[in-house]
Amino acid sequence: MPSHRFIKIARIAAIYAGTIMGAGFASGQELTQFFVVYGSMGLVGLLLTTCLFAWLGITILEIGYTIKATSYHQILYYACGKKIGTLLDSFITISLFGVLTVMLAGAGTLFRDTLDLPYSLGIGIMALILILTTLCGLNGIATANLIITPLLAIITTFIGLYSLTYHEWNLAMIHIPSTTNMPTSHWLLSSLLYLSYNLVMSATVLAPLGSHIPERSVRIAGSVAGSLLLLLLAGLITIVVMVHYPLSPEYEIPMLYIASSQHTLHHMAYIFIFAAAMYTTGLASLYGCMTKLTAATGVSTTAALLVLTILSLTLSYIGFTSLVSIIFTLFGYATLWFTCKLFYLSFFPK
Repeated sequence: MPSHRFIKIARIAAIYAGTIMGAGFASGQELTQFFVVYGSMGLVGLLLTTCLFAWLGITILEIGYTIKATSYHQILYYACGKKIGTLLDSFITISLFGVLTVMLAGAGTLFRDTLDLPYSLGIGIMALILILTTLCGLNGIATANLIITPLLAIITTFIGLYSLTYHEWNLAMIHIPSTTNMPTSHWLLSSLLYLSYNLVMSATVLAPLGSHIPERSVRIAGSVAGSLLLLLLAGLITIVVMVHYPLSPEYEIPMLYIASSQHTLHHMAYIFIFAAAMYTTGLASLYGCMTKLTAATGVSTTAALLVLTILSLTLSYIGFTSLVSIIFTLFGYATLWFTCKLFYLSFFPK
C-alpha cells in the first residue's frame, strides 16, 4: 500500500476513534453505564455497536464527499430534511455543548482527585488548550487526534492486558448480573443510544473530512479501521471493568482506579492519557458548537469560542459522573432519528 494512501486511512481512523474515545470512554465510566451494567449482554451490545460504527461511518464520509460538506449541519439536513433537521440541529448543538461541559468537568475531577490540585485549575487549563487548538481549525484537530489516539490505544491496551494477566482471567469472570442502575430498560436500546450520540460527535469532523477524500476505498478503509480500533479498546476496557466488578463502578474514573492498583508508572501514564482523551473529544464538541454559533449569529470565531467556554466552565461544576449519566443519555435519545436516517441512506442513497 502506498505510504500516502496509508496515511490517509490512518488519519480517518484516528479522527473517528479519537473523537469517540473521550473522557467518558477512557475513564471506563461511559462504557460502564452503557454496557457493563447489562452484564454479559453488554458485550453483545458493544460488538453490535462497533459494527454499526463502521457501516454508518462510511455513510457519513460518503455523504460528506457527495455534497462537499463543510460542517455536520449539512449532513443533518441532507439526511433528515429541513424541518426535522432544524429541530435536531438545535438539540445536537445543546448536546455538543453538554459534552464539552463533561470534558471540562472530567479535567477538574482529574486535578482534584488524583493530583490534589484545585478543580478550577483543571477546567481552566483544559479550556485554554481547547480554545488554542480549535483556532487552528480542522487541521489542528486532525493532527491532535493523529498523535493522541495511538498513545491512548497503546497505554490502555498495556494496562488492560496487565490487569487481566494479574487476575488470571477466565471467561467466568465476565458473567456478572445486570444491575438496577441502568440508563435504559434494555441493553439494545442502551447500545443504540451510545451509537447515536457518538455518530453525531464524529460527524462534526468526519463530514468536512469526507469532502476532501476522493478515493472511496480510502473512506471505507478508514471507517472500518477506526471502528476496529474502537472495538478492541472498548472491549478490553469493558472486560477489565467487569473483572473488577463490583468495586470498579463505584469510582468516578474506574480505569484510573485500576491503573493505580498496579504501579505508580501505570497510574501516571493513565492520568496523562485520560487528560488527552478528554482533550480530543472536547475539541470535536467545541468545534461543532463554534461552527454552529458563528453560522447562526455571524459573530467571529474568537467571540464564539469565548462565549461557549465561559458558559461551559460555569456548568462544569455539576460533576463528572452526573453529567455523563444525564447528558450522554439525553444526547442519545435526541439523535436516534439521525442514526435511523443514516441507516436508511446506507441502503438507499439519494
